[in-house]
Amino acid sequence: MSQNEALDGGHIAGSVDLSRLTVRLAEMVRTPSENPPGEEAAVAELVASYCRALDLDVSIHEKIEGRPNVVARWHGSDGPTLCFCSHFDVVPVGDLGLWDRPPFGAEVKDGVMYGRGTADAKGPIAAALEAVAALKSTGWEPKGTLELALVADEETMGFIGAGYLVDEGIIAPDVAIVGEPTSLRVVRAQRGASWLMVTTKGVAGHGSAPERAVNAIKHMAEIVLHLEETLPDVTHEVLGGPSINVGRIGGGEKVNIVPASCWIEVDRRSLPGESKESIIAGVEKAVELARKRFPDIDATVTISQHADPYEIPADATIVATAAAAVTEVTGATAQLIGFRGASDARFIADTGADVIVLGPGDIALAHTARESLELAELERCAAAYALTFARLLG
Repeated sequence: MSQNEALDGGHIAGSVDLSRLTVRLAEMVRTPSENPPGEEAAVAELVASYCRALDLDVSIHEKIEGRPNVVARWHGSDGPTLCFCSHFDVVPVGDLGLWDRPPFGAEVKDGVMYGRGTADAKGPIAAALEAVAALKSTGWEPKGTLELALVADEETMGFIGAGYLVDEGIIAPDVAIVGEPTSLRVVRAQRGASWLMVTTKGVAGHGSAPERAVNAIKHMAEIVLHLEETLPDVTHEVLGGPSINVGRIGGGEKVNIVPASCWIEVDRRSLPGESKESIIAGVEKAVELARKRFPDIDATVTISQHADPYEIPADATIVATAAAAVTEVTGATAQLIGFRGASDARFIADTGADVIVLGPGDIALAHTARESLELAELERCAAAYALTFARLLG
C-alpha cells in the first residue's frame, strides 16, 4: 500500500490532536499583532518556535526591521514545491466597548474560540501546523518540498509580507494554498483590488459670494455621482461583478470659505480581464461625464495600490485535490467559490503557480468584534490540509 492510499480521511482525522491545535491557536491569539501599527515580531517568534519544534527548516526574512516573515520548509525527495501561505497580523480591535469578550483572551465556550485573529488568520496557521504534525506522526515523507510562508502585513496590502517574499524569490512554489477564512469552501478565483485618489482644484472665495469662486467639493460631488456608471457591464461565474466604493473624502478649510480643493479615495474591485490601465481609464471617464455639467472641472486621478484579479480552472489539480479532501473530511460536497476580497494569493498567482484560498472560519465575522472560530471546523480543516498536502506531494 502506498503512502497516499494509507492516508485516507479517517486515518488523518485520527492523527489530528485537537487539544494541541487549540492550545497553539490560543497562544497565538493571546499574542497581539495588530496592523497597523504592525507589531508582529512576538507572534512571529512564537510561530517560528512551533515550526522548529516540528523539525522544519526555519528562516526569518524582513523587508523592514521588526516586521518578520517566517518561512519553514519540510524537504523530502525531488519533486514540486507546495506552499501554504497565511498571515499572523490582525486588524486593530477598535472600540473595546463593542467586544463581549476580551479580544485577545482566546476564551472558549460551547466549542467556539473568541478573539481577534481566531479566523483571520491565526486559525488557518494553527490548522496548517497541526496538519504537518499529523503527517509526521504517520511517518509520511513528501516527494518534494512542503513550504510554510507565515507572514506579516497582509492586512495593509502585504507588500512587506508575502509580496516581499515573492519579489525577492524567497518563495516560488509550483502550487499554493493561502489560508483565509472561507468556511472550508475552495476559492479558485479572486477579484483584484485597486485604490485610487481623485483630486479636484477650484478657486477659493468668500462663502457669501460663491458665484465668484469655483467650488472643488461641488465638482467632486458630480464626479462621485458618475463613478458607478463607469463599471464594465460584465459578470463572473464565481466572483459576480466588479464594484467601486468611495471610502474617504476631504476638502475645504472653513464653512464660510468656498473650497479650493477636494479629494476622495476610491476602492475599485476588478474581474479577470480588467487591467490597471482600464481601471484608471474608468475613473477618468467619470471625470469626463462630470464635465458635461461643469466644463471647468480641474481633476486628476492617481492610483496608489493595485492588485490584479486571478482565476484557475475548476478542474485544476490543486482545486480537485483540495475539494476531494474537504469532501472526505466533512462528508459534504466541497463548494467552489470566488473571493470578493483581496488576499496574499494575488502575489503567488503572479509567479505562475496555481493557487487556491482555503481555511476555517466565517469571513463575515472577520474584522468584527464578534470574530470567533468553531473548533470542530478548525479540526476538520487541519485534516483537510494534511490530506491535500499528502496527495499533492505523494
